[in-house]
Amino acid sequence: MSSRIGRLELLFWYVASFLGFGILLAIVAGLTNTAIGSERTRYPLPEALCIIAAAVVILKAMVSRFHDIGWLGWAALLMFVPLVDVVALLLLLLVPGQKRPNLYGQAPIFLQRFRKPA
Repeated sequence: MSSRIGRLELLFWYVASFLGFGILLAIVAGLTNTAIGSERTRYPLPEALCIIAAAVVILKAMVSRFHDIGWLGWAALLMFVPLVDVVALLLLLLVPGQKRPNLYGQAPIFLQRFRKPA
């Protein structure tokens, strides 16, 4: 993942991390012979590691997206404030990134070869 990503790539990393989390959780449940549920589990550490892995991927994607719109990566801390996180996520999904290079690098080229030249 680069230092800047676009809106579509942010959605990709969200979906990929949720799918990866589900697959890892199913593998952990199969290996430990426990059911997947919200109640207490006998093996909380492997399940917690799955959650942490998904959270790290999502957080990195958000920092890269904030870089794309020209904000500091520390703005990702807004995602930990209730109600502000919804507004920040909508901002990341709706505001287009900067077309020119900025402090964080070149404009992202995710799926660039599939787009029609302007």
